[in-house]
Amino acid sequence: MESKEQFDRQAKYYSSSKTFSSGESLKILSKLISKKNYNYGLDIGTGAGFAAFELTKYCKSVEATDISQGMIDEAIKIMKERKIKNLNFNISNAEELKYKDETFDIVTCRTAAHHFKNVEKFCNESNRVLSKNGDAVIVDTITSDQKKLDLWHQEVELIRDKSHIKNLSLIEWKKIFKLTKFDVIDIAQSRVHMDLGDWMERSGTSDADKIIIKNKFLNADEKIKKFFGIIPQEDKIFFYWPVGIFHLRKLG
Repeated sequence: MESKEQFDRQAKYYSSSKTFSSGESLKILSKLISKKNYNYGLDIGTGAGFAAFELTKYCKSVEATDISQGMIDEAIKIMKERKIKNLNFNISNAEELKYKDETFDIVTCRTAAHHFKNVEKFCNESNRVLSKNGDAVIVDTITSDQKKLDLWHQEVELIRDKSHIKNLSLIEWKKIFKLTKFDVIDIAQSRVHMDLGDWMERSGTSDADKIIIKNKFLNADEKIKKFFGIIPQEDKIFFYWPVGIFHLRKLG
């Protein structure tokens, strides 16, 4: 399934999800961008708009893009509820941004890159539209550089959500930043804690796939359970994904 179809269908679940509307990674992102005031900001893969809403506090004007009109519709509803006036939404592919070179002083992207078909191209585009010495903050769930942990992680993600492409490891992200001429100012790590049932419901996972995923969590070996914090508790299963928060600056 294409990401656009997936997110059009499930947009209301993402807009009401506390995982996206709050959480430690959003707080860290907000703290990073609060250190300056900017003229123009861009949020890529905005989803229900929560990173873009933070950007509006520190920018005169903000653009936010997504491939899903359903997601943008949800974001506009929240924007109106919050009475935000300096934000505009556009349909745009993360790998082919519809903006001129050096348009923005800051670019953000939160919990979207694992759906992008070409993360290197996304980073190149982010760099292209950034002004000289502009800032970028990219947040995404990350995986282990150990093959066994990585393979299990990608497998359950793809069963749960057919629009999933790949969670990258810290090593993979660093290589991409070097290739796309970003200076890494800082890397923070966090975790997003989830309930397995809610996680699957949010993506519209089929009942058959829910059973497969539940069994994979329950039957995972101890190394996997420890790394991803898998804890069965009564009729629920709790776990977390590691999160990387990358503060970057355009070189040159």
